[in-house]
Amino acid sequence: MSVKKIAVIGAGNGGHAMAAHKTLDGFEVSLFELPRFANNIRHVLDTGHITIEWPERKETVTVHHVTTDIATALKGSEIVFVVAPAFGHKPMAEVCAPYVEDNQIIILMPGSGGSLEFAHIFKAQGVDKDILLCECCTLPYGARLAGPGHVLIHIEAVTLPTGVFPAHRTDEAIATLQEVYPAIVPTANVLEAAINNPNPIVHPAAALLSATRIEYSCGEFYLYKEGMTPAVARVYEALERERLALLDQLGLKLYHYADLESRGYNLGETVEECHNRILNTSMDAAFGVDSIEAGIQMKGPASMHDRFVTEDVPYGLVLLSTLGQLLDIPTPISNAIVNLCGAINRVDYWAEGRGVNELGLGGMSIEQLKTFLEIGE
Repeated sequence: MSVKKIAVIGAGNGGHAMAAHKTLDGFEVSLFELPRFANNIRHVLDTGHITIEWPERKETVTVHHVTTDIATALKGSEIVFVVAPAFGHKPMAEVCAPYVEDNQIIILMPGSGGSLEFAHIFKAQGVDKDILLCECCTLPYGARLAGPGHVLIHIEAVTLPTGVFPAHRTDEAIATLQEVYPAIVPTANVLEAAINNPNPIVHPAAALLSATRIEYSCGEFYLYKEGMTPAVARVYEALERERLALLDQLGLKLYHYADLESRGYNLGETVEECHNRILNTSMDAAFGVDSIEAGIQMKGPASMHDRFVTEDVPYGLVLLSTLGQLLDIPTPISNAIVNLCGAINRVDYWAEGRGVNELGLGGMSIEQLKTFLEIGE
């Protein structure tokens, strides 16, 4: 194993899980959180201990270094895993920029296009290091914090489609990343990985169409168990047609929904059929056959201000919609969900979100876009 030291940037659910899991795997891990969120991880900062719990076992590990000093976290780290919500990518990029080192690989898990935002910010700040930027379409874990320094892992990913920027250096990056996560597989580029994130398709539509139930239940709601009915399935189908049109125009691949080669599918007409098929297609491809039961047990969202809306709409659907505008492909269903969720939360997600302009892609032709993704210029 050539990779020895890694940094985990972001200490939420995924960051706790990754830091503990990879410590157990023998890596020297530095876990970083922004200073303004230090109190959220006070227990881990003070003790260095994280308890990691799977359904079948539980262990407490001592992470090599837990810090709010980004220079310390990045120094000597061969791979930097950014495990933060999409709205945290910009501040993470800005804080990392002065301290990144030559030959580091920075990977966002998940990315939702955030690797291109990192590239945009690094360029603006004059970063001249030889760095590879990567992003995965999902987190490696379905995880939730159970308490201070205690993370529950419900499920682990069995395949992690990952893009590299610039794409012509994919082979060298993927080989190194697979030393830490063997489930990583290469995508054509980072945009393919971003579009393959299943969350913007699955979460906002179901949350929007379950809004009254979410608010009435006062937290006793299970989206994967309750929110996937024939009506919701038909919206998913419409969203998938929009996403497939974008991928087809760019010559890219859809990694989930393996049975969609014919471009015609039906998620079912009964509640049970829809529930099973949606879970199979949205989760099974990434997390394996056990993901259905794990998804059913995961509670939430508790409100319409949950990340299922506040992250997946402005950083997921806004990307798909603005990419549709760039490629002259209509995305009326995505647009409608952005508008309605914005009205519910009294937020202009078009203004606050991250679309092609924020990623430095605005005004590009298809050929310019493909060239940029391939060579970085």
